[in-house]
Amino acid sequence: MSDRLATHESGLSPSWHNPRMIVDSADDLNPSLASAHDSRGKPGRQYRIFRHLLALLLLCVLQVTPPAHATTCPQTGTQENSRIAHQDIQGQALLRDPGGRLSIEEIVSPAQSGAFIPLAGQLTGGFTRDVLWLRFCLTGADDAQPSNWLRVSPAQLDKLTLYLPRGDNYEVRQSGDKLPFSEREWPYRLFTFSIPPDIDSSRPAYLRIESSDPSSLHLDRWTDSSFKQMLALDYLIYGINGGTILLLSAFALIAWLRLREYIYLLYGINALASAILLLVNAGFGSQFLYPASGNMNDLAQSWLTGPVIAVHFLFFTYIFAIRRNLPWLYPVMLALAASYFISAPLSLVLDWHDIRHMLNFAGLPIAALGIPLVIYLGWKDKERRLYSLAFMPWLGNALMHHLHRRNWLDSNFLLEYGTETATLVHLIMFPALLIHRTWRIEREKEVAWTREKMKAQRIEHELEERVTQRTAELQKEIQTRSVLQEQLEEALNTERSGLARQRQLVAMLSHEFRTPLAIIDAAAQRLDRNLVQREPELVGKTSKIRKAVSRLLNLLENCLADERLTADGASLRLEEIDVRAFIQETHGDDALAGARRIQLELPDTPILLRCDRHLFDVTLNNLVDNALKYSPKDRPVLISLMPNLIPGMIAIRVRDYGEGIRPEDRERVFDKFIRADGLTGISGAGLGLYLARELARRHGGNVVLEPATPGEGASFILSLPA
Repeated sequence: MSDRLATHESGLSPSWHNPRMIVDSADDLNPSLASAHDSRGKPGRQYRIFRHLLALLLLCVLQVTPPAHATTCPQTGTQENSRIAHQDIQGQALLRDPGGRLSIEEIVSPAQSGAFIPLAGQLTGGFTRDVLWLRFCLTGADDAQPSNWLRVSPAQLDKLTLYLPRGDNYEVRQSGDKLPFSEREWPYRLFTFSIPPDIDSSRPAYLRIESSDPSSLHLDRWTDSSFKQMLALDYLIYGINGGTILLLSAFALIAWLRLREYIYLLYGINALASAILLLVNAGFGSQFLYPASGNMNDLAQSWLTGPVIAVHFLFFTYIFAIRRNLPWLYPVMLALAASYFISAPLSLVLDWHDIRHMLNFAGLPIAALGIPLVIYLGWKDKERRLYSLAFMPWLGNALMHHLHRRNWLDSNFLLEYGTETATLVHLIMFPALLIHRTWRIEREKEVAWTREKMKAQRIEHELEERVTQRTAELQKEIQTRSVLQEQLEEALNTERSGLARQRQLVAMLSHEFRTPLAIIDAAAQRLDRNLVQREPELVGKTSKIRKAVSRLLNLLENCLADERLTADGASLRLEEIDVRAFIQETHGDDALAGARRIQLELPDTPILLRCDRHLFDVTLNNLVDNALKYSPKDRPVLISLMPNLIPGMIAIRVRDYGEGIRPEDRERVFDKFIRADGLTGISGAGLGLYLARELARRHGGNVVLEPATPGEGASFILSLPA
């Protein structure tokens, strides 16, 4: 009995001293019994019987146990404890207050004092909406240490109310994240309470905690001098941490601007995001950014936590080339990053504490799976093997914190400054690895550049040899070409002299042939007139003589025209003629034999044309002679002068009614020395149509063959500029 009373008075009372706690524990241990309700929502019969039995057992226990009084604190070593520089608060006991309805008077009453559950160490636990009461013992100050300080961490606790035993009552102190920083007792990122020297050390102090995430609450006591030293060391650690991160971010930005490698830009963004979230979670946001507001810290955390973790996921995905090394994991990483990112806007419509609980719940499997994943990726991708070393401290610290939140790992120094240390180690190792990577890449570039330089020098040497060889070949070729050019010039001179002699011969023959042919034609013409009356049967023979003379004269004219076309410096002797009168004169009724077969379609007014009279005559005569040769003797040849057929041109159509030109011969009918196949018994050299087109083109016109059906004759149109 005395042992149980001593245990009760020392704050280590087990839960069976409180009847309400017994019932709650029974419900927690047996969910099936706790849920034994009838269909109308009322407790079932078995549950009511079990509750009455527990109440009867409790009455029996109370009969043999004396009433509990206010818990007292041991006084042994009190004076010595007050001089210890730093002490973790031991002997803590916890009471859950659902709804936060209990007051300090009810807490210290004998009815509630036995409901406290002793804690083996510091408070660790998960997400809860209940108000928590901590009971612990404090020692006051003495003459050597006039004041002490109680520190409470972490910096995310919403509302803290400390009840210090002074005299017969309790002195109330307020702090917490919801209290503006400017109203705190000491300007420190965490929560501190001064312990006056006159507190009643025989009675315990109480701390009321109203927060949604007291997962790693830590209480420790500091003497005044050691507290100030701790503050200096704390700010030094965070100053070094923040300054280092800023320097690393600046280095990453400069490296990105110089090297244009996005890995440095991503690292800088990741480092800055980590630093901002770290400082906000550590309490510096309330101290420096919004000291007058008590609600901004939750808002800042809700808008920073998810996006910063999303940046970590994206950075991890890029660094380890997840898309290439593990394609199936790539969409999973993007989905995780997106889910964390949208937690920020979700906090506008949902309670941030619920979202933070979900993030913490998902953090343990992610951290636990992240470590083997990093090891596997480092093993698979040799190039990124060293990156695994940089991520291991960060992932290990995250895993330790999640285990601590679930009370699977005791509190220690690594947990207190683990996030800061792991982040700093990660952010320092990573740029070192990036520098090593850049150095290796630059070295590879230098080796490749040296290799390419040697290759270029070898190619340059080969090119020089080829150029030398090619130069010698070109010189030899130039000499050969010089000899050939001399021979060619000599041949050209010989050809020019031959052509000159040929032209002289053609001119001489033309002159020599024209006079006899003219005499023959004149004699045949006189003979024809005399024979018409005397011997009409001989008229046909004189007509043959005149036709033969006409063919010879036409051949001479074509040869002379061809010589003019091929002669160097040949030019047209342009003059203005009346085309209508010219056609009437050359192909009318008074023309040579065969003119009676020619029909003329001429306008009533004169048509003026500027041309070379002689060459125009050759052109038109070739077209008419061609029509006369290839049409039956009883069919006419039609010459039509059409000044308005083609805009800006004067057109002359020459049409016959012979067999026409076959489709396969239409393309080559204007070629030189070409005659259509199957033409037997018809004389010709294949120059007429060729010369007609070339002479027309020399005037700026053309000769074209109109489309026609085979067997219906051929129609040529001569067009010359008006």
